[in-house]
Amino acid sequence: MAKTKPQTEQKTTLKSWSEVDQLLKAIAIIESKKMQEESAMNDKIFRANQDHMPTLDKLNAEKLGYERDIQLYCDGQKDEFRDQRSKTLNYGVVGFRKGTGALKTLKGFTWEAVKKVIEASKKYSAYIKTKTDIDKNAILTSGMKPDQMAKLGVQIVQEDSFYYEAYIKSSSEQTVS
Repeated sequence: MAKTKPQTEQKTTLKSWSEVDQLLKAIAIIESKKMQEESAMNDKIFRANQDHMPTLDKLNAEKLGYERDIQLYCDGQKDEFRDQRSKTLNYGVVGFRKGTGALKTLKGFTWEAVKKVIEASKKYSAYIKTKTDIDKNAILTSGMKPDQMAKLGVQIVQEDSFYYEAYIKSSSEQTVS
């Protein structure tokens, strides 16, 4: 049995459209102040990035050079990693990990050619996957009557959703009272 959330009844404190309009004004003023604050914050973040980026770029480039140099050295010493896949040193560990297997086509084959070979073989047909899915948009636009849709086990549900739009320009000059 499906559980449902108990709905708590909520009541508004508003008594007129004028009060609704005043709250829209207040929201617009808050949004305007919020946008100004976010702009100031983004400006400070941008300036901090500009101040620190040259140093960070230099350090990252230096680190990448060291990493590449270590990798090239280890590639040259790969025979030392046959028995043990890693080597522990005073300041860290270097090593090689086996990646997960990935299929690649043989020379002269494309994935389309592999697909045709598999489809032609009854023995390997399990390696082709097919997917069927319901075309919900086709059902929505079909013009089917509700009783026909009910036979399929579906129905069209349209719900109202509330929206509002506060006019920031016309109310941002004033303050929230």
